[in-house]
Amino acid sequence: MTTCQIELVKVMGMELERWTYMSCSADFGVGNNWATLYLIESKDRNKGHATDLLREAKNHYEKIGKTFGGTVALNPIMESIYLKLGIKEYR
Repeated sequence: MTTCQIELVKVMGMELERWTYMSCSADFGVGNNWATLYLIESKDRNKGHATDLLREAKNHYEKIGKTFGGTVALNPIMESIYLKLGIKEYR
C-alpha cells in the first residue's frame, strides 16, 4: 500500500486537499459527497507515482462515501490512467 501525505492548501481562494507521494503531487476539491482531481504533476515521470497516488486517493474517497472523478485528461497518459483505475472524467 502507498503512503501519501495530505495537507490543506488554498489555491486562488479555494481550499483543496494536496496529496503527495514520491515525486508526485495532486490537488483535490472535496465536497460533502464528492472528490475531484483538479491538478496532478510528477517530477519523475514513468515511475508509476501518479498512478499509485490516484489509486490510493480514489480508494480513500470512495471508502468514505464520496463520488470520485477527475478533470479533463489533457494528454494520452492521463487518459490511460483514468481508464486503468476506473476514474470518471468530467468533460
